Amino acid sequence: MHWRKNMILVFLTASTILLGCKKDSDLPAFEISNETATIRKDHDGLADELDPNPFNSDSDGDGIPDGMDADPDGDGTIDNGEDSDGDGINDASDVDQTGGMDSDNDGIDDAVLDPTDNDKDELQDGLDPNANDPDTDDDGITDGADVDVDGDGTNDNGTDSDNDGINDSSDNDSGEVVGGIIGFRQVGPVGGGFPNVVTWDPNVPGKIYYGSDIGGTGRSMDYGKTFESVGRGLGYEESHQKIATLHAVDVNGSTVIVGGTGFKGMGGEVISSVNGGDTWNHDSSNISFSAQNSNAPLPARRPRSTDPSLIQWVGGSTWVAGTYDDGVWISRNDRASWSKINVFNGTVHVRAMAMSPNDPNTVYVGLWGDHPSLPNKGLWEISNLNGTPSASRVDGIPNVVESIAVLGNRLYVACGRFGVRRFVPGNNNITNISAPLGTAVMASAIHGAKRTWNTDRVVLGTANGDGSIWVSEDSGTSWTNTTASGVSIAAWGTNEDLIVFKTHGNWALGGPRCDVAAVQVSPHDPDAWVVCSTSAIWTTVDAGATWKPADGFQILTFRDVEIGPTGVIATGNVDHDLLLSNDGGSAWRAVGLGGVTVGHALGFSPDGSELAFGNGERDDNGTAGKLAVVSSPNTPSSPQLREVTNPIAPKRIIGVEWIHLPDGTQRLVTAIDDGGVGTVDRSNGSWGNWTIQTKAFMGPQDNGRLRCSMASNGGSTIFIYDRSTGVWRSTDYGESWRQLLATPAGEDRGYLAYDGTHDRLYISTPAAVLRMDAASNSNATVNLSVPTKKPGAIALDPYGRLIVFSEPENVNRSDTALYRNDSPETDQHTWRDIADNTIKSVVPPVIDIDASKEYIVLVTAGKGMLISQNDAP
Repeated sequence: MHWRKNMILVFLTASTILLGCKKDSDLPAFEISNETATIRKDHDGLADELDPNPFNSDSDGDGIPDGMDADPDGDGTIDNGEDSDGDGINDASDVDQTGGMDSDNDGIDDAVLDPTDNDKDELQDGLDPNANDPDTDDDGITDGADVDVDGDGTNDNGTDSDNDGINDSSDNDSGEVVGGIIGFRQVGPVGGGFPNVVTWDPNVPGKIYYGSDIGGTGRSMDYGKTFESVGRGLGYEESHQKIATLHAVDVNGSTVIVGGTGFKGMGGEVISSVNGGDTWNHDSSNISFSAQNSNAPLPARRPRSTDPSLIQWVGGSTWVAGTYDDGVWISRNDRASWSKINVFNGTVHVRAMAMSPNDPNTVYVGLWGDHPSLPNKGLWEISNLNGTPSASRVDGIPNVVESIAVLGNRLYVACGRFGVRRFVPGNNNITNISAPLGTAVMASAIHGAKRTWNTDRVVLGTANGDGSIWVSEDSGTSWTNTTASGVSIAAWGTNEDLIVFKTHGNWALGGPRCDVAAVQVSPHDPDAWVVCSTSAIWTTVDAGATWKPADGFQILTFRDVEIGPTGVIATGNVDHDLLLSNDGGSAWRAVGLGGVTVGHALGFSPDGSELAFGNGERDDNGTAGKLAVVSSPNTPSSPQLREVTNPIAPKRIIGVEWIHLPDGTQRLVTAIDDGGVGTVDRSNGSWGNWTIQTKAFMGPQDNGRLRCSMASNGGSTIFIYDRSTGVWRSTDYGESWRQLLATPAGEDRGYLAYDGTHDRLYISTPAAVLRMDAASNSNATVNLSVPTKKPGAIALDPYGRLIVFSEPENVNRSDTALYRNDSPETDQHTWRDIADNTIKSVVPPVIDIDASKEYIVLVTAGKGMLISQNDAP
């Protein structure tokens, strides 16, 4: 018998051991007080925490609701009770086993389930807002198939991936794309950015979670050899990508991952995950941390105010947290709100925390106080957390505490330039154990494995000119530098050295410009260590004999992406200038001009044989602005690179179009940050003089990503989206300009896509996507009704389909979307979300999109690159 979705079920079998997923529903929830979990959401008799798919009452589609199904996930293993007669129904529900009544002949005991559906709308009466009306909200969709049954604007009956009002379990075309399913993968160079924190799962061997300065969260399942970005639920605001602290805590046998975000004490919050990082929750926003460089009087660069320990579980519903510059806070309601512990006078910069090994209501707090203006310094003990807290400084600890490790009854304290101390709270014994390290080592991160008082394994990370990992096997009596040899810059599982360390060898572990931010030793294997440092996560599984960077770890910030006529993918990047791939993103080559750090403003020649790109300093528009041309970008060997002499320098060129004049002369039309529009021509193989064609627009840009969207037909017609003033058009090869749309756009807003064959321009403004027909001589627009209030990057593929990226609009809408309209020239309303789980899990702040017949490429700020094969219509 075939069972439809969303039936009323009121029985829970507690032996299931399956992972939970995101929850839904504002319809009535059924609860059973004597069971281990609450039945909600899809009402299939199985609690969401145990349900393979809480949106689907029959996860494996075998006609048996999950709560009655002996094998709810359909993997061939009985994991929900027993099934003595092999009919698929667990014995607790099977009328053949219970001997009860079965009035509807469904094989399930009526005492467990006896569904009724008086109005035959495929939604059981107990869930139906009107059991006598098959279409309660009169929207033309029967209640069983309607994702919003009661018409209140909240999806309460499953999910609706393509936003057509029909829940996915009833929708024949939900999530599908004509010609195939879009499936994205994370690709691109590994490394870059700065990972701040790592934390081992206390209950799952080999599982690690990371937090980074610009790239949010991610995880590894193989002791840190490979990582993936996973931050579903954190993508709607940039500050949520800045992870300053992350701590995986064993709370009564379950792992709770708690993190803190923010930028120099602004814009952050407390986040958490209870499902291994699959999804993230916004717990509270009244405290903030700092995932990036500090302000004076703290060190301007590294080590930063980050540490895995900055949020600690006290017990029950009580947690404590150390902020960037606002002291220590406490929550007594599982992080839903926080109040400041007023035990300090004046500014307090918290760098590390650790729960006391002797008293569950005492926490040790490490402060940075290496400046005369800071009144609070060193290590403090805050006691009586379950009452009225009080604090006292631990005498004998230096003014700076960067990191604390608790091994048995002993605290090992990394004190920056002051070295390392061992502190035993029980007898107040303090020992300086850093003498063998020398005075040039800055102790920035510490962890270890408990043995005995004089045989502890202590692992120390250093910074500020010596990014090494030291180990002591005798509680700090002697030390060995594990990174003096045995460091490979080829990631685990590969033989290819990472581009970032080919270019910046001093950034590698053990190098003079490497700074170690975090060290953590596995609780399951004392020989497995993981380290966060400049541009990479590093791991060892043999106690430091071999070090390699993790594969798959990407927190790179890109600027733009272009796919050339020959299929070459080109991207501008912060750490690698310009990156090129001619094999769909598997292998990459870096190209750049000396003395600059950012590639942007990409423009292929019409035949794809050359590529122009801007190069500039990311933080300064007054130095090193350059323009270069790469010949043969599709050549696997190093392409030839030549700078186009640029008298406009040092202004940054942030947009470029490559066009042909009627006489065959080639021209580069460039958008210049705070410099107007400039052109340079090439005839007989030589680039001539630059001409500033206008300064009517392209003033200083609200453009931290260093890109300006431009489009052309390869000839006379060119469009520029100036983020300060709106959209401009030239129909005479970039020499004169007219404003078409006076709509400013901020960061990651304001994009163009142009169908030169049909003279049709698409414009993504901060609030809508518009179509402009006859764009070379008209400024009339049509609103394409994209189902988002915050459209971002757009692209037009060679089949004429328009792709629009949409980030989550607010905290109540946690999924990103990638909308596509297959006929945008005639259809204003039909959009499909082609974002798969990879996009929705990575939740990237997408900076640019391009699409060819072969590929769709998304580049991000801090999450690397996502590529899918494009599907033919």
